[in-house]
Amino acid sequence: MIVRILVTGGAFDREYDELEGKLFFRNTHLPEMPERLPPAWARFRTTTTSLFYSGSWFRVRKALKGLAVVALFFLCSAAAAPQESHEAWADRVLNDLSLREQIAQLVQIRVQGKFINRRGAEYQAIRDLVQKNHIGGIVLFAGNVYESAILINDLQKISKLPLLVSADFERGASFRIADTTSFPWTMALGAAGSEEFAYRQGAVTARESRALGVHWIYAPVVDINNNPENPVINIRSYGEDPQLVARLASAFIRGAREGEVLTTAKHFPGHGDTSTDSHIGLPVLQSDLNRLQSVEFAPFRSAIEAGVDSVMTAHVAVPQVTGDKDAPATLSGMILTDLLRTSLKFEGLVVTDALEMGGITNRFWCGLAAVRAIQAGADVLLLPPDAMVAVNEVERAVKRGDIPEKRIHESARKILLAKGRLGLHRNRLVPIDQIGEAVATPENMRLAQDIADRSITAVKDDQRLLPLNPAADVKLFSLVLASDLESSPGSVFQAEMRRRFPSVRTAWVNARVPAELLDSIDRAVSQSDLIVCSTIIRLATNQDSAEMPPGHRGIVRKLLASGKPVIWISFGNPYVLRSVSQAGTYICAFSYADVSQTAAAKAITGEIPVEGKMPVSIPGHCRAGDGIRVPKLEMILKEYPPGAPGLPASGFEKTKQLVDSFAEARLFPAAELLVARKGRVVLTHAAGITRDAVYDPSFLPAIAVAAGAMLTAESGSLIPGAPVSDYIPELKGDDANLRVQDLLALLAKSSETETAESNSRRYVLMEIISRASGLPFQRFLAERLFHPLGMEITFEAQTTPPREKIARTVAAGKGELLCRARDLAVFAQMLLNRGIYDHRRYLRADTIARFTGSQGPWFKPSDSDRIGRLLSPSAFGFNSSNGS
Repeated sequence: MIVRILVTGGAFDREYDELEGKLFFRNTHLPEMPERLPPAWARFRTTTTSLFYSGSWFRVRKALKGLAVVALFFLCSAAAAPQESHEAWADRVLNDLSLREQIAQLVQIRVQGKFINRRGAEYQAIRDLVQKNHIGGIVLFAGNVYESAILINDLQKISKLPLLVSADFERGASFRIADTTSFPWTMALGAAGSEEFAYRQGAVTARESRALGVHWIYAPVVDINNNPENPVINIRSYGEDPQLVARLASAFIRGAREGEVLTTAKHFPGHGDTSTDSHIGLPVLQSDLNRLQSVEFAPFRSAIEAGVDSVMTAHVAVPQVTGDKDAPATLSGMILTDLLRTSLKFEGLVVTDALEMGGITNRFWCGLAAVRAIQAGADVLLLPPDAMVAVNEVERAVKRGDIPEKRIHESARKILLAKGRLGLHRNRLVPIDQIGEAVATPENMRLAQDIADRSITAVKDDQRLLPLNPAADVKLFSLVLASDLESSPGSVFQAEMRRRFPSVRTAWVNARVPAELLDSIDRAVSQSDLIVCSTIIRLATNQDSAEMPPGHRGIVRKLLASGKPVIWISFGNPYVLRSVSQAGTYICAFSYADVSQTAAAKAITGEIPVEGKMPVSIPGHCRAGDGIRVPKLEMILKEYPPGAPGLPASGFEKTKQLVDSFAEARLFPAAELLVARKGRVVLTHAAGITRDAVYDPSFLPAIAVAAGAMLTAESGSLIPGAPVSDYIPELKGDDANLRVQDLLALLAKSSETETAESNSRRYVLMEIISRASGLPFQRFLAERLFHPLGMEITFEAQTTPPREKIARTVAAGKGELLCRARDLAVFAQMLLNRGIYDHRRYLRADTIARFTGSQGPWFKPSDSDRIGRLLSPSAFGFNSSNGS
C-alpha cells in the first residue's frame, strides 16, 4: 500500500493529499482525522509538526524516526478499518466539541458565489468565521457555477468540520446561480399541476445542488398565496389551494431527497395570507388556530409525511394564536414548539428565516433574537447580522441558565447527524471537473421548458385572437413593460416574437419612462393591426408592493383606448389583470424566467396548446382552476379524413379520370396528383405508378438550387447582386460577368427547355451556394432544409462536377434527385406558410417575395394566360412543360 502524507504547518496549512479519501493536516493537530480514522489515531494529533510533504512518500526528521513508524502503522490499519457509521461519527464529534463550538454549529453565514481574492478582506472575514470560530454552515447567494464550487471547496478545506452548505434554490439552482437549469417560478408549476414535473424538478435541483457543493435547499415554498396583495410570496407559491400546494410540494420533496439533499418546507406557520414584506417589516397573519389547522398547516403536514428534513420559520406575527401582535413566529415557543414540534410532530431541523430581515431587526437586536429563537425551538440560526455576537449571546444565555445546555447538544447533534447522513464526514469536496457534465444538461433544460410550456394559462380571450398565425400578414407591435430598471426586459420573448414574425415592431419600457419613448409607442400603436403587451413585475426584497409602476398606467390606458386588439401577457404577478381588465385577451406565465418567455411566444402562436389552470383566483375576474384551453395550431400537411364535412366525396372523380386517361394514352408515362387545401391533403391519386412512388423530375434540381440560393441569401453569405466571378474567379465566359440573380432568373426561364447551357448554369449556382455556405451543396440542403422538413429527397449521384469542369458545359445526368410527391407538397406548404412549417421558420416572408417574379426563380401567374385566370393573385410556383 502506498501512503501519501502531507504534513502541515507554516505555508502548507491549507494543502491536502489523499489516503482512501481526503486527509487534512493543519498546524499542530489533525482535526479531521476522527472523521476518517479509528479513535486510536487521535492520540497522535499533537505530533505532526515535524512531518513534511515529500511528493509520493514522507520523510521525518531523524529525531522522530520512531514516531514515523508508529504513524505509518496507524495509517495502514486505519485504511483497512471498517467505516464508521454517521451516527457514531456525530456522537463522537459532539463529545469533542466545546459548548461554544456546538453553538457555532448552529449558525449559518452568507457567502456570495463569486470570485473572491483569497487575501482580500471579504475572504479573510469568512475564513475567520469558518476556521477560527468553527461556524457550522454557509448560505450560498448569487454567483456563478465554477466560482461557487471552487469557493465552497476552499472553505471546506479550511474548516475543522464539514460545512453544511445551503441555498434558496426555490426554482432550481438558477434562483441563485447563473447558467444552471432555469426552471420557471413555483406558481408556474402550480398552473401545470403535475406531480411528475414537481418530482423531476426536485430531482434535478438535487443533482445540480450536489454538483456545486450545496447540500441543503431551502425549498419548497409551501405558503398558500391566498392574498393578492402579498408582495413577497406571490409567484413563489404553488397557489392558493392547500391540496394543490400539498401535492406538488410533497412530490418535489420526494424527488429532491432521492437526489440526496436536505429539503425545507417554508415559511411556518404560513406567509401567504399577508400583505407586508417581512424583509422590511413584520407582517401580521390574521388567522386563528382553526384556520391555521385547516388551511396553512395542510401542506406542512404533507411535507412532514413526505420526509421533509427541515422547516423554516416565518417572521410573521400571529396575534390570534400568540396574543402578541409584535411577536414574530420565529421567536415564539408557542409556534415552534407547541404547534410545530408537539401538534404536527415534526422532529427534523427547525431553521429560522434570515435573522437579518426587518421583521426581526426592527424590534430585536442580534443577540436577543438569537437567544429567543433557540428558546422558541429553532435549531439553526440563519444569517444573524453578526454571527459572533449571536454565538456570544447564546453562550452567555446557557451559562446563566436561560437556555439548558442539553438544548444546545440536541440541536448540534441534529446538525452533525445531517452532515453524516449526507456523507460529508467521508467526503466534503466536489469534483470540479465533473460539473460540466452534471449542470444544465440538455435533459434538464428540456424539463424546464416542458414545465413552462404546460404552465401557460389563458384567463380570457373575448375576441378569439388566440392562436396568432405566424404565417398571417399582420402588422404586429410587441411592447414589454418592466417594473425595474433592467436594460432590456423581456429580451427572450421579443427575440422569439421576431423569429416568428420577422416584421414585428418591438419596444420596452422599464421603471423610467422618457417622453420620446412615449411618442414612439404612440406611433407604433397607430401603425399596427394588433398589440401584444407584456408586463414583467419582478419579486424583489424590500418592496412594499408587486404592482405595476405608476408611470406605466398612462401607457396602459392609451393601449386599451386605441381600439386595437390587445393580447396581454403577465410574466410575473398574475394579479395585474385587475389593472388591465379591459384587455380582451389575458395570458399568465407566472414567471419571467427565459423558459417562460419562450413558452409564452410558443403559446400565443399555437406552437403548443394552452392548457394551464389558474392556481390562484383574481377577485372579480377568475377563480382558481379556471383556464381556457387553446388547441395547437397545426402548421403541417395532414390527411383530410374521409367523409369530412365540406368536401364532396365525388369532388375529384373527373380529375382522377382525366389523369388516368392521359397515362393510358401515353401522354406521360406516369403521374401522381396531390391536392392540398388549407393545410389538408384532400386528394392523392397515382396513375401508371403506385402511390408514394419515388420520382426524378427534371425540374427538381432547379427547385433545389432556388431553395439553396434563398437560404444563403437570407443568411447574408450570398449576395444576389454580386458578380458570379466574386464567388468563382476561375470561371470564364459570358456567365462569369453575370450577377448571381441573373443566373437565377435564367434558371427559371430555361426550365421549359432543358439544355446543356442551362444545366451548366445550374451547376455554377450549386458551386456558388456551396462556397457561400461552406458546405457541399447536397449536405447544405439536406441539413438546413430537407431533413428538418421531413422530406425524403435523396441525392442519388454527385450533382456538382469537379471544379475544373465548372468552366465548361457539362451535360446533365438523369436520376440526380429523387423525391416523392408529398415531399414537394411539404416544400410548397412551407412556402405558402410564408417560410414556416410545423412552427419552425426556414425562410423569411420577404425572402420568398424577393425571389418571386422577375427577380427570382418563382413565377407569379399572369392575367394574360389561362393559369393566371384560374389561380389567385397570391399564387406562385415553378413552371415546367417538359412532361415532368
